[in-house]
Amino acid sequence: MPMLPRSQAAYSPPDQTGDGVATGMSGVSMADRLTARIQELEAELRELQHRAKNSLQLVISLLKLQAGRIRDPDARAAYEQTMVRIEALAILYRQLHESGAGTHVDLGRYVTALCEAVREGTPGALSRVPVTVNSDPIQIGLYEAMPLGLIIAELVTNCLHHAFPDDGWIRITVRQQGDSGRARLTVEDNGRALPAGFDTTAEDGLMLAEALAGQLGDTLSTDSDAAGTTASVSFPV
Repeated sequence: MPMLPRSQAAYSPPDQTGDGVATGMSGVSMADRLTARIQELEAELRELQHRAKNSLQLVISLLKLQAGRIRDPDARAAYEQTMVRIEALAILYRQLHESGAGTHVDLGRYVTALCEAVREGTPGALSRVPVTVNSDPIQIGLYEAMPLGLIIAELVTNCLHHAFPDDGWIRITVRQQGDSGRARLTVEDNGRALPAGFDTTAEDGLMLAEALAGQLGDTLSTDSDAAGTTASVSFPV
């Protein structure tokens, strides 16, 4: 019996299921293998988020152990602001882990929890200033939520350190901007107006908020008068 030339070696196509889906030697379809791989990657992502959450919580616990030793007022203020920033990320990863939604969180729920944490972490009577959150139903990705959460933490902290009247308040609103694929965050308070000629780049927290706004494709807008201060920024959704 004549041998086939090497270039004409017999080819055996992959098995076909009844619906035309290719299968391997084990009888598992390519679609099933892809589905299984996606599930593996999702599980690995959830594990990474869980580890990030635990690591941030550990950092918070270690920092709190040192809190009682800080006597210098400037050092104390820097410590408190650092705690706020870490807490903003810790809340985000905790909600990601709890929701099991992969890389997206409910923005309204995240902002509410974040503002409560900032308020509770503010010493003295200012911790009693009410903070209300009104948000459209928005699911936001991790890489947009991180800078946005830090911006909110900076703005709310700045609001709480204003000289508030007895009936002080802070209001946070998040609204979709039509079909633009963006939404707008607005933070308002009825505290005292910012000083004339106030330079946001002179404040470390607001300078950070300005830089983070750039990551979201916008600039931080601020307006202040006798009725209070309003800051806003847009972000992709």
